[in-house]
Amino acid sequence: MKKTIRKTVLLTASIAVMLFVSCEDYIDVNKDPNNPEVSELTPDNILPGAQTTTATTFGTRMNQLGNIMSVSWSANATDFISPLDDEFRYNFTTTFYDDIWDNLYQRTANFSHIERYEDGKNWDYHKAISKVLKSFYFQYLVDLYGDLPYTEIHRGTEILFPKYDDDMATYRVLIAELDEAIDLIDNTDDTTVRSVETFDVMMQGNMQKWKRFANTLKLRILLRQSQLGDAPTQTYLTQEFNNLQNSGAQFLAANENVTINPGYLNSDGKQNPFYAIYGRDPQGDPTSTYRLIGPSKFTADFLRGLLPGRSVADPRRLRLFQSRTAGSTTITGVLQGASSGRPSYLGPGIIKNSNQDMIIMQSAESLFLQAEAVQRGYLSGDAKALFESGIGASFTLLQVPNPPFPSPAAIDLYITASSGVNTIGWNGSANKIEAIITQKWIANNCINGIESWIELTRTGFPSGLPLPLTTNSATKPIRLLYPASEYSGNTNNVPNQTTADAFNSPVFWDN
Repeated sequence: MKKTIRKTVLLTASIAVMLFVSCEDYIDVNKDPNNPEVSELTPDNILPGAQTTTATTFGTRMNQLGNIMSVSWSANATDFISPLDDEFRYNFTTTFYDDIWDNLYQRTANFSHIERYEDGKNWDYHKAISKVLKSFYFQYLVDLYGDLPYTEIHRGTEILFPKYDDDMATYRVLIAELDEAIDLIDNTDDTTVRSVETFDVMMQGNMQKWKRFANTLKLRILLRQSQLGDAPTQTYLTQEFNNLQNSGAQFLAANENVTINPGYLNSDGKQNPFYAIYGRDPQGDPTSTYRLIGPSKFTADFLRGLLPGRSVADPRRLRLFQSRTAGSTTITGVLQGASSGRPSYLGPGIIKNSNQDMIIMQSAESLFLQAEAVQRGYLSGDAKALFESGIGASFTLLQVPNPPFPSPAAIDLYITASSGVNTIGWNGSANKIEAIITQKWIANNCINGIESWIELTRTGFPSGLPLPLTTNSATKPIRLLYPASEYSGNTNNVPNQTTADAFNSPVFWDN
């Protein structure tokens, strides 16, 4: 009972903080006279709301967009008229998913406030967490938009119209920010540092886990650039990977997931945001989006082992998706842009209950990142063992085959069955990087779709993804366009773009 009360209090505090600071972005400097000024709020007050509001955008809108663009999800075209029409037509405009930019810029202002907060007390742990999370979200903003404001953001009336920074330069700054976060954790004064345990709704003040998360983010940021062949970049990467190796950096380990749960409850406005949209309402009725979203035909056939050369049935399919027919174990998908067809529902490994954790980074992703770094020669280790551990971590998270498992036997059977199969098994894949990225795509299905889309853009994997039936484009989009809010609020700085830029104007790491 005590734990439940504590979580409820944290959620209430989180919502209150969200109301206080959600407008504290670099353009909107209006203040509500009925609410306390942000300057009056301590990092304790701000952190839980800052963590929660950014996670909501990540786990819902970014996740949905990525799952669609990486052909993981399709839509129920029988019961809905032209569902996800803009997405399937690739109708990219300045208002297409513009809430990703707007929400992340607004909500990450809370982390900037914590970083700059000074009252004579030692807030190093709060500041370190803020640096890590701001780096996490700004990597995605760079990945999706390229050049953007960073060095001049979140300054209120001091800088109303921040300049745009080069995307590669921002990536370099993010690495430096993560180094600073680790330094704060390692070298703070333990006798004076303010405890963050009560207000950290992600890791409950486990600062060593925050360090492992920071190192894993550094690994991901560096690997994004690994296909750039210019000498300066390769020199930079070699140096940074050597720093990781020589410092004995630890990464998120098997079954060490990064999640958030401020105290989600089964009541209006307090459910896990993903569950509230894609699952059921507090009365237990399926939401319209639950009836709308399901696997694409490519994904369903892939997981069932029906695609040529990929003839291994993946038991994770029954946790990722579930049949619309009671008692059936057959997963079906719909072609993106089809005029009819009902796909299977999202499955019990994804839609659990209203108070389920929101996943920010799963350990499988960390293990696949490590496998890629080793395979590319940047880090020492056993790439195959890391690859297989990543598969196992995915099985464990999804509880394959069924709770209260995971079953080691199920993991071993799948690894053995898939080992000799091209693109998904280690021994059978001529291109080990393709196997790593393809397995990462399976693991991130429904969980971190935006990562899958970005990795597809970076590597071209999974291979063979079809275009939607309704698009006129011959290629997949590779980025988002700057939002309408920038053209109206930061007019002199935002670069001009056309729709074509979404397809042919890559961010710096896209080779």
